[in-house]
Amino acid sequence: MGWLERLARLMARRRKAALWASLAIVAGALVLVPTFRSNLEGIGYETPGSESAAALEAVRDAGGPAERASLVAVSAQPNPDRLRATMRRAAGAIAGHATVTGVSAPVLARDGRAAYAIVGLDGATGDRQDAAEALQHRVDEVAGPGVELDLTGTSPLFADLLRVEEEDLVVSEAVGVPLAFAVLLFALGGLVAAGLPILVAVAGLLTTFGFLGFLSLFTSFNIFVENIVAMVGLGVGIDYAMLIVRRYREERERGDGDTEAIARTMATAGRTVVFSGAAVAVCLAPLAFTGMPFFAETAVGAVAVLVIVVLAAITLLPALLVALGDRIDKGGRRRRATATGGRWEAWSRRVMRRPWLVLGLAVVLLLGAAIPVVSLEEGNDLNAAALRGEPSGRALAALEEHFPELALSPVEVAAADGAAARAARAALEADERFAGVRATPLGDGAALVSAAPTVAVDSPAAERAVHELRAELSEFDERILVGGYTAESIDFTDEMDAGTPLVVGMALVLCFLVLLMVFRSPLLALKAIIANLLSLAAAFGLLVLVFQEGLGEQVLDFTSPGYIQSWMPLTLFMIVFGLSMDYEVFMVTRMREEYDRLGSTTDAVALGLQRTGGVVTSAAAIMVVIFSSFMLARAPEIKQFGFALAAAVLIDATIVRAALVPAFMRVAGRWNWWMPVWLDRVLPRLAH
Repeated sequence: MGWLERLARLMARRRKAALWASLAIVAGALVLVPTFRSNLEGIGYETPGSESAAALEAVRDAGGPAERASLVAVSAQPNPDRLRATMRRAAGAIAGHATVTGVSAPVLARDGRAAYAIVGLDGATGDRQDAAEALQHRVDEVAGPGVELDLTGTSPLFADLLRVEEEDLVVSEAVGVPLAFAVLLFALGGLVAAGLPILVAVAGLLTTFGFLGFLSLFTSFNIFVENIVAMVGLGVGIDYAMLIVRRYREERERGDGDTEAIARTMATAGRTVVFSGAAVAVCLAPLAFTGMPFFAETAVGAVAVLVIVVLAAITLLPALLVALGDRIDKGGRRRRATATGGRWEAWSRRVMRRPWLVLGLAVVLLLGAAIPVVSLEEGNDLNAAALRGEPSGRALAALEEHFPELALSPVEVAAADGAAARAARAALEADERFAGVRATPLGDGAALVSAAPTVAVDSPAAERAVHELRAELSEFDERILVGGYTAESIDFTDEMDAGTPLVVGMALVLCFLVLLMVFRSPLLALKAIIANLLSLAAAFGLLVLVFQEGLGEQVLDFTSPGYIQSWMPLTLFMIVFGLSMDYEVFMVTRMREEYDRLGSTTDAVALGLQRTGGVVTSAAAIMVVIFSSFMLARAPEIKQFGFALAAAVLIDATIVRAALVPAFMRVAGRWNWWMPVWLDRVLPRLAH
């Protein structure tokens, strides 16, 4: 008797204690959820050890601020006196805040309808974002009638984005969860049975947020962690619980009692869930090796929710199932699986009659969808277009209208001496892509030379300008350091791209080894890797087509910046590759069982697909509706992520699992099951 069976029997015998313990854990986690959310930060793109980080450090060592935000006042009618008075009150209201290093004298627009002042902010990234929200509250209190008074800058934008994404997360869950319930109702055929996976997934999700709330007392998490935990937790949690509920109802038909039914369920479906969760976590683990906080935080959040939803599925769910007894079938009629002669078997045999044709068509479709990947561009969008209705977005729009020479975040050149400062100033003044060049002494002969890009600081044009500026100034003196948001974005992307080959290589090797231990077949493990890469490439191609080229702007309500968020490809690769393992393992191991029983590859593939096709389709449908619901978010980065995940799962469950896999296995024949004897002896076995 395995440990999962023993655990299942324990949960059955002590089901009341298990339910009360689960309730206590969720209740305790709920207490810490507000802590997690209150400690979240905007993503931020500061990269330790980079040139932009060194430039910022040089400025701060000389007593300068970490960031220059803008306080903007706008009047419906020209009224310079009212604007000046409002700006004086606002400066007095925020000057005493701990993060504010100073407020400049106000500058009025020529038409008398707007004014701005530079606000120096100091402190860590999270402190400045928290301060931005507090400062906005202070200026709201002193804004007089007829004057709109707002704060903008990178930290104010990130603070507003954080709030907007939290609001949109609630909307996405409110849409996605009912749609997932509808899929479950169709797949399981009963209200009670369909409700259980939702309940278990939500319990796991809340517990994860509480656990991360505890961790946030010691470390920080960015806002994307909350979104990825919600997406993965709901999608995977519901899928895992559905698999167990479905198998439990089948086992109950044998009539041996609920305890025996749950024990057999956990020995089969429970083992599948545990292995799948562990396999996905193994694929995600290399994210922590990028050396960048963003990816480490993402890996922690994703692995935490995987572990917790798996624990909920093998403890809370068995107790619930046994406690419900016959009531599990209430609210509808159960859909029974067909062992042979069903639609999936007929489909797979049709595919295997012309395997080369189907295999060729599948590969052509995937490669065709992947073509736009060759034009992939990376950047770091501040999502300003999605924040036009927020204070920071309104202030930014006012700056663009009344003070086009002022940048959201200027390019800042830290020059070590007077000669370097003169060279930096000359280079900036000679480049028409920069305006408003000014030099500020930093002490000991050093100076800060700043200028405003004449294009958006998060645009490809601004990045090209900073790249060329750095190249020009490095020829003069390597001690000249270029900083500012655009430089930070460049350094973040470069650092991430440099670490991507190692991370991707580690993930591929680990996934191959895991699949090899399960399938006992080098060919099937390699096929799974290649198939996953093809489906990922197709999903990336669609992502570029829709969000970089702007094909879906009107439908999905966003404005394309002309690139994909730089952190998107690597994060998507790791998560989708891990999730694809679920379907691959579930299908192919069942096919292996049938081959061992029948000795025929064709029959094994047909019967294996018949037994797993419905489950895989239902599981994929749940993930698609959950991920798609995140496209309702206002921030394009969340739309991108939800779209890419939904597209990848849909492609994987249709073209890959229903066509490419059976066609390939028919072509490969007996080679599917070949394993070198020496390798079989030395390789550990993973029971599944």
